[in-house]
Amino acid sequence: MRSTCTQPSNPESVDRKMLLLLKRKGAQTIEGLTGLTGVCWEQVFFSVDRLSRTGKVSLTLVRPCEYRVSVAQPAR
Repeated sequence: MRSTCTQPSNPESVDRKMLLLLKRKGAQTIEGLTGLTGVCWEQVFFSVDRLSRTGKVSLTLVRPCEYRVSVAQPAR
């Protein structure tokens, strides 16, 4: 199920919203993030991509084509 955008958002605000939600609620799927934030699936996907490339979130394969997104643990 795809959500519609409730409002157009710039990438930085979507990234902040994703990180805040993940810190508050814990790991979520991309679909879960879409439902919880009201942001378009595409914007959530690109935000997760940006955040994972910068090491702020990590992805864990749950089942084929489904990933769990979580705040990345600091390197030791």
